[in-house]
Amino acid sequence: MKLVYICSPYRAADEATLQRNIDYARELTRTVLMRGEAAVTPHLYMTQCLNEADEAERQCGLAAGQAIVEKCEIMLVGRRFGISEGMAGEIKRAREKGICILHHD
Repeated sequence: MKLVYICSPYRAADEATLQRNIDYARELTRTVLMRGEAAVTPHLYMTQCLNEADEAERQCGLAAGQAIVEKCEIMLVGRRFGISEGMAGEIKRAREKGICILHHD
């Protein structure tokens, strides 16, 4: 079973946009799982433990995500709502490591 890193936006200026981003991450995760692959979606669970408003905790989560990217075989980039700064860093790491990058709109 292949590990697929889900790369999609999380951080948002308002609650409605945050919920939209969470729903999109869930949609991408379900798509990967239903294909018979193992979805890895750190921003759905790390944000339950870390405070996004605290920059040190946010950086901790981003660093952990970077480490996880390296363990995955595929990255699925959800582009429907654009590419965030955090996503750009993850995509860069995947490229550096030669990880297959797929796009979803």
